[in-house]
Amino acid sequence: MYEGLKGKKLLVIGSAENDANIVRAAQEMGVYVIAADGTPQSSATFAKTIADEAWDVDYSDTEMMSRKCIEAGVQGVLAGYSEFRVAAACSIAQAIGTPFYATAEQIELTRSKRLFKDTCRKYGVRVPRDYTMTDLQQRDKIRFPIIVKPADAAGRKGITICHSADQLDEAIELALSQSVSKTLVVEEYVVGVEFAAIYTLQDGKSSLTCFNEKYLDQEMKGSGLCDLALTPSRRMEMYIAQADTPVRGFLQGIGAMNGVAFFQGIVTETEVYVFEMGYRLNGGNDYFIAERENGISYMKMLIAHSLTGRMEGDLSKDQPRFGKYYANFLLYAHGGRVGKIAFHGSTDREGLEDIHIKKAPGMVIRENGTTLQCAFTFKLSARTKAEMASLIRYCQENAELLDEAGNSMLFAPFDTSVLTDE
Repeated sequence: MYEGLKGKKLLVIGSAENDANIVRAAQEMGVYVIAADGTPQSSATFAKTIADEAWDVDYSDTEMMSRKCIEAGVQGVLAGYSEFRVAAACSIAQAIGTPFYATAEQIELTRSKRLFKDTCRKYGVRVPRDYTMTDLQQRDKIRFPIIVKPADAAGRKGITICHSADQLDEAIELALSQSVSKTLVVEEYVVGVEFAAIYTLQDGKSSLTCFNEKYLDQEMKGSGLCDLALTPSRRMEMYIAQADTPVRGFLQGIGAMNGVAFFQGIVTETEVYVFEMGYRLNGGNDYFIAERENGISYMKMLIAHSLTGRMEGDLSKDQPRFGKYYANFLLYAHGGRVGKIAFHGSTDREGLEDIHIKKAPGMVIRENGTTLQCAFTFKLSARTKAEMASLIRYCQENAELLDEAGNSMLFAPFDTSVLTDE
């Protein structure tokens, strides 16, 4: 399918472990990959280490990057996992005349949580209730708990769940400190099960590729860090009944034609609420599940689009009702300097599809309650939830992360007893 892409040059913006997924997938397709960002190349810049070429340059200087791309003969640009990198990739692609799946306006819609929520209401997508700045000045009218977050940040940065008014000032200060535009969103905190719904888009048609439910970390309550994303979810049918049609209408309404979009939200006992969207690759990298089950990879489709303007692949094969359980399992670490990190188990164990070690000795981990504290990610598959629980315990028992004094930095183990078939 991808024979015509061999030897074409793709610029990937970013050098972290997730960015390395783009590099690997493109190289499997025969593409020559350049990885670029301003981080000096080292063992920590995973994508640059495996790319065919690496540039230690500041991608935010899009004019300079565009000139460099033209000189190097770059034929496509792609970024994932960060709206800021995606916006830069969009600008560079536009300047050098190569395809890009999103427009600057669509990317801004995903960066601004307030604009996103307003657009959701326009297309009938249910969102949590907002509180205005006037409401915040009359705190006796606020129904707690509420969630306070930056209007334009990702990676769980600056988020606080407030259960009383005396927590509000500190939460507002934190959210504003993490916001580029110095604006925030305050909304009701909906209690339920968090989910992510991933859509693949091709020539204006949207397809629900994957729906996973999330188990949030209990050691750093309020951070919203996700320990486990599991698919399929028994809550998917409720989501499809209530939210799938409005979400597709949202995508059509904003003119999204190609690419990958994900919607995050909460499923309660009776309602489905959406609170955030990304028009980009998501950190869960569910493309590997879709490729395993359906024979198509939205990652490779995105790469093809960046080089040809076409999302090559048969979208009719796409469906989210998988025959096995799949999980993205994450291990987080407390703050400190890494002395040793290793996985001592067998990578050949059945069901252990992939393992990424995201930190290296000498790296400093900051205790900030964000996804930057993730140290290991595991891709797992199992026939039953009991098998999945066993796999998770195996991963936890064999993962080691010590500080320079020899103390474990890992969070407390995930409680696998929650994985039941009720």
